Amino acid sequence: MSDEIKNIDYDSIPSPGRKKRGKLTKFLMWSLFFLLLVSIGGGVLLFRDSDTAKAGLKNANGQISELQKQVYNLRTELDTTIVNLQRQKTINERLQHENDTLKTLFPIHISKIEVANADANGNTITSYGKSIQASSSMYLMPRITYWGLKVGGKITLNVRLYDSDGKLVTGTSSPAGYSFSCKIDPIMPNENMMSLSGWGGADKGHFKPGSYRYEVWYENVCLQQLVFSLK
Repeated sequence: MSDEIKNIDYDSIPSPGRKKRGKLTKFLMWSLFFLLLVSIGGGVLLFRDSDTAKAGLKNANGQISELQKQVYNLRTELDTTIVNLQRQKTINERLQHENDTLKTLFPIHISKIEVANADANGNTITSYGKSIQASSSMYLMPRITYWGLKVGGKITLNVRLYDSDGKLVTGTSSPAGYSFSCKIDPIMPNENMMSLSGWGGADKGHFKPGSYRYEVWYENVCLQQLVFSLK
């Protein structure tokens, strides 16, 4: 009996434990295979998400760079504006100082002289600023445009008229060194126009063709002059 027992092939006898171990091995293999697939799929998705993230980051960096440029340009414009404002402030302060200084020196500022041709009664034959024909010339009457600096005061202006030969035109009643004088009484504020006395004669063609010059003086300073021609 013992010999028969010894000759039994134990490997040929099915074992419940072996079946269980075989199933467990297959389960583990399929599980590992599934996990491997999941890992590969996740890697693919992660790679795709990484590309998308990189593209988004690149776009964001581009937008940030553009915003930085805009900020830089705005700062540059602001700095330029500040410099211009400071410069303009300095100019205004200088102009105000010069204007205050000018007021202490001169009572008016003459910005322009115009000449008209008038008759003996002061009626305009040729309007101010228009070309005057020598053949119709009678009295050459200047008009000044001025700003009053010392408002309300009274001043005397002296006028010089130089003829086409460059000689100072004078008469028996002319002040020394001038053709004639006139008064501003009173000096008005802001911009004003004032016609001065005319010089000439009642006969037409009193002046010959050529270049003439009017000068308006205050004390010993020429405030303004005008060179004009008679055709």
